[in-house]
Amino acid sequence: MAKTIAQTSAKPSAWIVTPNDKGRKSIKSGKVFLEDKEEFEIEIFNPLTVSVLADIKLNGQSISKTGLVVKPGQRVYLDCFIDDKKKFVFSTYEIENGLESLNATANNGVLEVFFYKEDVITLDNWQRRFDRIIVEKHYPYNPYPWYNPYTIYGSGGGSTFTTNGSNVLGTITTSNAYYSSNNSYTSQVDLPNLNIAGSLSTNSIETGRVEKGEKSKQKFTEVDMDFEKNYISSTIIQILPESRKPAEIKQIKTKQSQLLSSDEVIELIKKLGELHSAGILTDEEFSEKKAELLSKI
Repeated sequence: MAKTIAQTSAKPSAWIVTPNDKGRKSIKSGKVFLEDKEEFEIEIFNPLTVSVLADIKLNGQSISKTGLVVKPGQRVYLDCFIDDKKKFVFSTYEIENGLESLNATANNGVLEVFFYKEDVITLDNWQRRFDRIIVEKHYPYNPYPWYNPYTIYGSGGGSTFTTNGSNVLGTITTSNAYYSSNNSYTSQVDLPNLNIAGSLSTNSIETGRVEKGEKSKQKFTEVDMDFEKNYISSTIIQILPESRKPAEIKQIKTKQSQLLSSDEVIELIKKLGELHSAGILTDEEFSEKKAELLSKI
């Protein structure tokens, strides 16, 4: 009897976390806010029953020629660029608050992770492969699913990484992203919710990129695997400086309540005095409110 595999509606996902306690950074409208020179890690979790390949980009560029393979049920914390093992560091700087500068820095701090499911042979696709192999003997063409001699690297903790081999046949394509045989990666993903142009009312604005920090201690091993051509899910997050974090309503009200002039405070104390004289406020209430107002001068 064929074995039934439990299905799940959950998709592989990624988060930005702090290195020490692995706490996830708050995501607001697709944005995460970090301090200058702050290190971070990328948490990736695979809830599926098969392995997935995570193709990772930062600042609009792949972090290496490799991708991260996450096994079923595995949670991985990546702290570095894969090729040279340099840690992720968010670094900020000032630019002109004009369209040219904003367009030039549109990919600054953008994290993109695309997940590709392991290419598993089933009764259905096994038959299709067999048919195509027979046809190929008479009409040569690149077989489907195409063969990709991946070399895969993994960390000592069980996470694995992959890079294209030198003899890739064909090209992986999707509607939003693709690998090509020359080992380049192109993304056509629209980022409508990550528009950071904002107001042009000031002369300068703070932006930030993910740079390379200290050497990481993560280690990698090699395996061979194939993955489907279409990605099954993606995570896109924009990392921005803390100075770009929008103020909350509560914070705005607090600031407004603290920005009282001396004349305004004196006028309010006079009104409190009238309420106290009329017996509406007790001596204790009057003293408490008066002290509170005087502290705002």
